[in-house]
Amino acid sequence: IRVMGNEIVELPARSLPKHRRNIGMIFQDPMTSLNPTIKVGKQIMEGILIHKKVTKEEAKQKAVEMLRKVGIPKPEERFHQYPHEFSGGMRQRAVIAIALSCEPDLLICDEPTTALDVTIQAQILDLINELKKELNIAVILITHDLGVVAETADRVVVMYAGEKLEEAPVRELFKNPKHPYTWGLLKSLPRLDMKIGEKLASIPGTPPDLLKPPVGDPFAARSEYAMKIDYERKPPMIDLGNGHLVKSWLYVDGAPKIKSPFESEESDKLRNEGMEGK
Repeated sequence: IRVMGNEIVELPARSLPKHRRNIGMIFQDPMTSLNPTIKVGKQIMEGILIHKKVTKEEAKQKAVEMLRKVGIPKPEERFHQYPHEFSGGMRQRAVIAIALSCEPDLLICDEPTTALDVTIQAQILDLINELKKELNIAVILITHDLGVVAETADRVVVMYAGEKLEEAPVRELFKNPKHPYTWGLLKSLPRLDMKIGEKLASIPGTPPDLLKPPVGDPFAARSEYAMKIDYERKPPMIDLGNGHLVKSWLYVDGAPKIKSPFESEESDKLRNEGMEGK
């Protein structure tokens, strides 16, 4: 795990605190991210007091400022309230305030809108985008929602069974997907032109058991494009140019020519629907 050029896994424990303050984390469920027995303001102050050389009064002022920055009204009053007195969206805003309180260079968002309703989801994503630009920080957004990917990401890494299978700029990935798993994900998206009663496409099979990981391509057992070599050896990461990488035997020299299911005019139209206006 490399952050700002430092290999985190190999660092001694005494060196970790100074690196932790450079990384903020937002989790899926804000209710379980916050301690229900401690007031929200004190939870924001905790990291500031640990990582910054400030007094308690300065840490309190910073915590109130962070509550205001993430859009919580009357932050001076909210500072003294408990998590159960906040709505779901406000709790997630408080978690964002905690994550950003030490001014990190990197913010990791692990499905930050999963536990929220759709309207609040949009507000939280807009807030993260605004803070990313305002604070000039990098954001890693972990999500299963391809609509969120299209709306917020600059660059996308498609992962399966703990492995990176494809990586590309967001528009390139939606316009020209290359890995069979990415094809399956995009085909499973709901479409505006679907007929009443038409079923969504799905990926057959189940994910592999990671206690006994597959020898070759982890997606091979679920892919209609799998070849014999996919069950025997890990595929190489192929550089397709324009920042597009794919881990598949389909793109090595001598591989059979496979036509992407997204190469037809109709499929191209449907796939780009998710990118309309992005």
